[in-house]
Amino acid sequence: MCLSLMMCMMTSCQKDEDVNEEPKPEPEKPAIKYAEYETTDDYVDLGVGNFMIATKNLGAKRPEDTGDFFAWGETEPKEDYSWDTYKLQTSTTYYIYYKDNGLLQPQDDAATVILGQGWRLPTIEEVKLMEDTNTTDEACCRMRPTVRNGVFGFMLIGRNGNSVFFPSTGRMQGSELITWDNDTKMWCKDCAKSKALKVFTISQIDVTTYYSVDRSDGLPIRPVKERGAAPDTVYLKLNVLDRNIAEAQRLLSTVNSAEYSAESYQTLDRNYQRAVAMRAYAVENDGLKNNSYLGVINKVNRELQDSIDYASHFLALALFELSPLPKASDIKAVDLGLSVRWASANLGARTETEYGYFYAWGEVAPKQTRYDWENYKFCKEVYEGNRDFSKFSKYVTDSRWGEVDGKTRLDLEDDAAHEFMGGDWHIPTPEEFQELVDNCTFENVTLNGKTVMRAMGPNGNCIYFPHTGSTEVMDEIYCWTTDMVSGANQRATCYSIQSFWGTAYKTWENRYAGLTIRAVCP
Repeated sequence: MCLSLMMCMMTSCQKDEDVNEEPKPEPEKPAIKYAEYETTDDYVDLGVGNFMIATKNLGAKRPEDTGDFFAWGETEPKEDYSWDTYKLQTSTTYYIYYKDNGLLQPQDDAATVILGQGWRLPTIEEVKLMEDTNTTDEACCRMRPTVRNGVFGFMLIGRNGNSVFFPSTGRMQGSELITWDNDTKMWCKDCAKSKALKVFTISQIDVTTYYSVDRSDGLPIRPVKERGAAPDTVYLKLNVLDRNIAEAQRLLSTVNSAEYSAESYQTLDRNYQRAVAMRAYAVENDGLKNNSYLGVINKVNRELQDSIDYASHFLALALFELSPLPKASDIKAVDLGLSVRWASANLGARTETEYGYFYAWGEVAPKQTRYDWENYKFCKEVYEGNRDFSKFSKYVTDSRWGEVDGKTRLDLEDDAAHEFMGGDWHIPTPEEFQELVDNCTFENVTLNGKTVMRAMGPNGNCIYFPHTGSTEVMDEIYCWTTDMVSGANQRATCYSIQSFWGTAYKTWENRYAGLTIRAVCP
């Protein structure tokens, strides 16, 4: 009986121990790491695709340098770029233009041969990822014409807020450097079914690819290298956002806002505040809370990473487009021996070779949005079904275009030159611009390392026009006048200076278009 009692007590103790046993710890959730986009002095990660792009052209010592020119599929620069000297011209060589449609092999890829394994020419598909397009993805790459260390070119701001500079390079045909189109073209790795290849092109309008260049021509090369396989876990990347926040904070705390255009300064402040808030939210909500499965965590982190990149991208754009106002001492009134004196530089520029700002006709501030009817100051209504036309709230001579006010010449309150520079400065009238055209000689010259159009007056004094184009047309120089086109309420008069022919003539553009302004005064 005692033995039975003891066994019963042991059994009872064993059960009590089982009931009071501490629960087993739950498996630890995977930690989210805050990784960095890969960026060095040699290459930049733009946050698109699975590649990184070199910071300078092949053979260049600085990002502003052109570097070397290469024929497609050749690995050495030369003096003559023609079919006679092209090594892949014969039917016995690779990449027969009417037969092959592949990619350059490593032995014919100048980037691979010169820089080593891992470097290569970009493919057409990779260039498409860098295109500056108006798609629903507002955080895709964006291109901005700019001048860096005295060299005109294009800044490409990546999806993540990183940026890379491309100088305007021209191309070689035979032994001649062709620069009149003022853009930059670079080779892609893809072959084609014709003598002309699709090339990586950056212009004042966009980043794109198209067939236009014979493979025997000489073009620069901007190498790329693969980033490597993407990790299974999505890591949040904050280094670009942090760098842009720090730069914005420095500017906002040290600069005088009165020295910048109000719109650009307010845009910077607004995007800085959003970026700071996004940074705090990213750290607080890293995708771990209330998520048990790695797949769910990765999905959340991808969405969060997109938001981080979005904030950094637009903060980078705001930093780049912070527009300093020119000082009175920056622009001189030049006497050309005409009835009015002409400004030495475009409105918004501080030097003769800078572009300055682009303005819609009658607007007194440049834009950071699209130049179209929807964004035009005097656009009252856009016609449905035909977005090329609209009704206006001012400067109307025909009731079909709005309430008639009979105005055809800009009021001073709508004259950007007068508002910007004060005094007697104003946008030239068509008569004043025609006087310039009739009495000056126009010639392309080199000024401070840049090709510009020189207008020499009858007294020997000169002014210079940089090759600006417009927001719609890239190859010529366009400047507004004060007047609308007679009988065409949607159009205003401007002057076009053809950089290739060295001539100038009166023409027109839609009022919403962004053109440069060259001010005049008595």
